[in-house]
Amino acid sequence: MPGLVIDPEQQELADLEQRISSALDKLREELEAAASDAGISAIDPDYVLRWIETARRLSVQVSNDLPTQLEPEAVAEIRKIIINLLDGLEHVDTARPLDALDRFFVQSEAMRHIIRDALDERAGLHEGDARPLIAYLKQALPRITQADQARIAGISTRHLQRLGKEGGEPPRQLVLAVRLVRLLAYVWNPEGVIAWFHRERTELDGHAPIDLMSNPGFEQVLLRLAREGRALHAA
Repeated sequence: MPGLVIDPEQQELADLEQRISSALDKLREELEAAASDAGISAIDPDYVLRWIETARRLSVQVSNDLPTQLEPEAVAEIRKIIINLLDGLEHVDTARPLDALDRFFVQSEAMRHIIRDALDERAGLHEGDARPLIAYLKQALPRITQADQARIAGISTRHLQRLGKEGGEPPRQLVLAVRLVRLLAYVWNPEGVIAWFHRERTELDGHAPIDLMSNPGFEQVLLRLAREGRALHAA
């Protein structure tokens, strides 16, 4: 994205996501080769045990390597998935081992997407400069007026323009707006993204997200709703 760079903390997240992705690809390729050579019903039990041990080590390593910048909610969600993964690997039906291994892939992908979402929504937000954030809103919402961009950022249009030119410490709501837009822009066009901010929701007691963005107590709730919307519409 123009103006947004990955800082060292975000690189740590990106590296973890890449390690998980590469490990899953390798496990998937090995499993497919073994099943192809022996047939699904005749897959070597010893191979299954070795595969399970590799998958178990990967799960534990991910749990130990979770970066400190991950939100507590994301950490809790990932560790819940890992507990389920480890439990599933401990109770593999030897008559139908591929069922358990398939579940491992599905749950692991869910875990990877949590890390991917965290990387997407936080990239470039530790620079302490509002200019790349304003530039991102302009790039991500090309058909949306500056007035509407300023509204979700909780500032005036003039303030938005000044920060875009002169920079400075980004207001908290501007940072939140960018994090939300980064999530929403994956599944909605610019008009749909802006509509999300103004749509009243039962999960918010009939309020629209924009009504609550100035309250820090609702930040995690709004991010969770955006993540859920992204996952639902991208499925």
